[in-house]
Amino acid sequence: MTELSEAARHVFDKMSADWRRQALQGKAHPPSQQAATLRKRMVKNGWCEAELYAQRTLLELYRAGILSVKGEGGEAMLDPRLGLNPRVGLAERYVQQVLETLPNVDAGLALNERQARHWRQALDGCLAGWSREDQQRLVDGLKTLARALPAAYTLTSYTVSSRYLLESSKLLSVLPNELLRAFGIEPSRFAQSDSRVLAHVPVEPQGVLLIENAQSFTAACRVGLDMHFALVCEFGYGLALSQALSDAQHISLVGKMPSPMVLADLLELPNITYWGDLDPEGLRIYLRMKTHLPAMRLSALYGPMMERLEGRGGHPLSQATGKAGQRQGQGWTRGIDQEWVSDCDIERLAGETLEFDQEQQWIARIVGAEETN
Repeated sequence: MTELSEAARHVFDKMSADWRRQALQGKAHPPSQQAATLRKRMVKNGWCEAELYAQRTLLELYRAGILSVKGEGGEAMLDPRLGLNPRVGLAERYVQQVLETLPNVDAGLALNERQARHWRQALDGCLAGWSREDQQRLVDGLKTLARALPAAYTLTSYTVSSRYLLESSKLLSVLPNELLRAFGIEPSRFAQSDSRVLAHVPVEPQGVLLIENAQSFTAACRVGLDMHFALVCEFGYGLALSQALSDAQHISLVGKMPSPMVLADLLELPNITYWGDLDPEGLRIYLRMKTHLPAMRLSALYGPMMERLEGRGGHPLSQATGKAGQRQGQGWTRGIDQEWVSDCDIERLAGETLEFDQEQQWIARIVGAEETN
């Protein structure tokens, strides 16, 4: 390929990714769009600073033979002097290059068309690197499970997964729902597991603090917050707080409490705050939880963490810090784990909310990054 400018390479990569995503979904033809529409998209997504630069970038790709340009009568030219607005897409050789990167579904698995389409997507995701033997065992397990329905719906997804899918309790929850439905399995119909979260609740709590990590829950108890606030933390079963909130009426609490309670009882209290890691995924957890608790706010415990991160502290979002592959926020490539906060700050700030404007500034980095991608 001809050496391209940084902007042209970026646009080429994005167009290739668009086509790859659609090809994985079973689309037969690569996407194309009007040149004017593509230029506007390039500016909106920050690929180019202005439409003039977007036009130059498209011309660079066209002259390098990377773009296919078609008008109403067939092949066309990308020439702004003609005042035309042809459809623009990847040239055929690059369409084929993308297709060559797609995972192949072994015909011996004997999948129907719908199953094969979703299987290919899984091979590009959660089943990447799976051996032919394990793929066959999984297919056999899914088909056996489908034959065991509806009786198997009386079991929890963890039990069903262990008994039918390679003895793995979590595999059923990892597989895409549309793949399961292609085998006639409706994942939402399995019985609810007996899920619990860890909670310390005083007789008259002044509010609720939802805590992401168990070590920070312990620190909060160590400084005596559990004498004044209801403290809640995820606890076992691979259950995340964002999942627990979606079914709070059925989530039992384990820990020190004045009486038997479920999570829904605590969520009726005023002054609910959240404290987790200060990284893009930590705030995405918060946003998911806010769909169930719109009145919830970030805890003031984020204040020292934000000050530290803005002072060029923190760690890279990498494999060494356990955060490889985490989607980043706008201008946000580092994080601070909540365990860093001192006992003194925990005791001083817990129960208070972060300044609203400060919360919105950090949330905007997440929302802005997702709108751009």
